[in-house]
Amino acid sequence: MVINTHCHILCKELYSDAFWEGIAAGYARSLGVPTETVMSQMMPQTWASDASVFTQIMADAGVDKAFICHPDYGKSIVGEAKWSIEQVNKWYIDQRDQFPDKLEAVVGIDPRRGEEGIKLMEKAAEEWAVKAVKIYAPCGFFPDDPKYDAFYAKAQDLGLMLQSHTAALTHPLVENKYANPMYLDSIAAKFPDLKILLVHFGGGFTTWTLGAIEIMAGRANVFAEFSGHQGMAKSFPEYWLKLLRAVLDTQALFGPPLKERIMFGSDWPYLAPYFDDKAWVQYFKDIPETAKQYGLKFTPEEINLILNENPKKIFGL
Repeated sequence: MVINTHCHILCKELYSDAFWEGIAAGYARSLGVPTETVMSQMMPQTWASDASVFTQIMADAGVDKAFICHPDYGKSIVGEAKWSIEQVNKWYIDQRDQFPDKLEAVVGIDPRRGEEGIKLMEKAAEEWAVKAVKIYAPCGFFPDDPKYDAFYAKAQDLGLMLQSHTAALTHPLVENKYANPMYLDSIAAKFPDLKILLVHFGGGFTTWTLGAIEIMAGRANVFAEFSGHQGMAKSFPEYWLKLLRAVLDTQALFGPPLKERIMFGSDWPYLAPYFDDKAWVQYFKDIPETAKQYGLKFTPEEINLILNENPKKIFGL
């Protein structure tokens, strides 16, 4: 069984026009094509990336279950979506309910929404049966600000996992400084029964990923997933595999070892132009053989922890 812990489904109404223009500009820079080309040729396909499309991608990649996540950009400089934040999250729930055996939904709520956000989180847990809530700090806030403690306390009380983005972005209208995983450490300390997921595991480059490892070694309630590491794994395989080996070998000061708290993710569809889900799943499955050329040893059992056993246990599937 393969479980993908970080994916997205999309339609145009989920975000503002400014958001989509920024995404298109990022793709254009990466691919070396005009932004207008991206908007006219790539974005219509992105806007049609609903659950029916994604479950076909899952089947082709050999993924059995996936978590579809919504990042709330409404309080950022790109502005609110055409739909309300409740409508946006409900669309995710409705999409999940079309494929209940394959999809789990993660609601996205900016803690700056205050009481409105807390009430929506309660509804998501009690009426929509979600397992996690995602915050998106690059939209302009430091997540460890005490003014958001009520939000985290409610998530803990509801038994929800808190997910937070911890990697650099290509979107020109958000700021990477807020995504440093170190800003989640004090939350983990204040709320020890709140599971916290480091989305993107620091992004795969040394500084933030090593910081994430340090946090996980000291906080038993902190977890991580590997979406967004495709570029490093593909371009610098020896470096990335050594990093993965180090993660698997790291013992925690408190709680389970890190090898029991790391999971697979792909961030579909955003990284599909560079490394599609089928290739990313296969990359992990091939690690025990691929790593031999670099003098590294991985077992199939270790890879199965990442792809299957860990997410099943962590999310209670």
